[in-house]
Amino acid sequence: MDSIVRTVGNLLPYHMLSYGTLLGTEFYQSFVNTKLCYKHLPMREFITLQKRIFPVYFNCQLGLVILTALTRPPYSVVSLAKNLWDAAPLVIIVVTGALNRFVYGPRTTKATFVRRALQESSNNETGTSGSDPSKLQQANRAFSFNHAMTIHLNAISVVATVWYAFSLSSSISSGL
Repeated sequence: MDSIVRTVGNLLPYHMLSYGTLLGTEFYQSFVNTKLCYKHLPMREFITLQKRIFPVYFNCQLGLVILTALTRPPYSVVSLAKNLWDAAPLVIIVVTGALNRFVYGPRTTKATFVRRALQESSNNETGTSGSDPSKLQQANRAFSFNHAMTIHLNAISVVATVWYAFSLSSSISSGL
């Protein structure tokens, strides 16, 4: 019983829970949720759902990586400052998550709706020239670039999160 009480006052279980939640959230959103929704929802509903899910996902990712840093045993972020190699993957996750949350995620959402509106207006035209093909091409390029950036930044985050597991394991094995 005494060891359980000592453990409750230790940062390690909270660190493990925040890190595990971060990794699980990244894997679930990246490899399960998005794929299932894309496969089973009509495109309009998929786009609407993604517009709502991704800001929440990126906020959770940022919050969880900050919580992971704050609970780093034995002395919170001071422990990370002592070994910058251990902090590197967390910094990468913060930077890539922030870029996705505040730059590329919103740009992708905007480009998605612009592209969709141009496609629908060109499909609704009958017998006339339709919408400007160069505008649609520009919207497709904007979507493709921003979407590719979110995918790549998220992949970098996932790799950095797994890298952190090895860093943490090495620290635990050497007695923190």
